[in-house]
Amino acid sequence: MAGRHVIWAMAAAYALPTFAAGALMGAVRVLLVTPLTGPVGAVLLELPMMLAVAWLICGLILDAPWASRRFADRLAMGVAAFTLLMSLEMLLGLLVFGQEPGEIFRGLSAPAGRLGLLGQAAFALLPLVPRPAPAPPKRASTSETFPAAWPRADA
Repeated sequence: MAGRHVIWAMAAAYALPTFAAGALMGAVRVLLVTPLTGPVGAVLLELPMMLAVAWLICGLILDAPWASRRFADRLAMGVAAFTLLMSLEMLLGLLVFGQEPGEIFRGLSAPAGRLGLLGQAAFALLPLVPRPAPAPPKRASTSETFPAAWPRADA
């Protein structure tokens, strides 16, 4: 298993940009979409987009040369990223929106909150979804680096 620092680095690199994207999409959802569709409809529209963003970010992290692709490490990454994401959600509610912890938990028990929590659970599982191994870097051949009009040293 990779060291804890690698797992937490993978988790933070996955959770932080996903949280930032979620904050932006959440603002759009609350201000523009919820008045038109209601809370459940708005979350149903946002959820596939957020999971697509999370999938892309997760892939970038797992393809990084410093990241571990071992199953146990990807599982630990998902659990740690979920922990970070939920902590950030709690801090956002407490510090930015002035909510009490009970309000935050009641929001998660509402139908739209349960759908959002389901999406966050899917976020935690995305690192476990099999992906193809990253392609090795392509080495340029001489013919690709020198246009035909240039004289070649090997000619």
